[in-house]
Amino acid sequence: MQRIMSSIVGLAGICLLAACQSPAGQLATAAPAASVPLDEPIQVAGVDEEIICRSMKVTGTRFQKRECKTVSAWEAYDTYTNQNAKESTDNFQRLNSGCSTQAQGSC
Repeated sequence: MQRIMSSIVGLAGICLLAACQSPAGQLATAAPAASVPLDEPIQVAGVDEEIICRSMKVTGTRFQKRECKTVSAWEAYDTYTNQNAKESTDNFQRLNSGCSTQAQGSC
């Protein structure tokens, strides 16, 4: 049983080494990946509306996430996030100013 296992492990190692080897000129002739500039419209087959891609900052990582949406979807997203930011600011100001910050009964 041990001899069979060592043969399988040896065969797997040989296959792995053979797969990793490539001709010397192959990497030099590979075409560079096409890069799409940020916030540039992209056309998708079957979609009548223009698609816009944005890079979004993600908390907890230095890498950005790329999201693509239609123009109307981005407008709805921007309206939603702006409304949430306004509500958060209003709540903070309402709770931290005026009578709510004074000792009870002084207002």
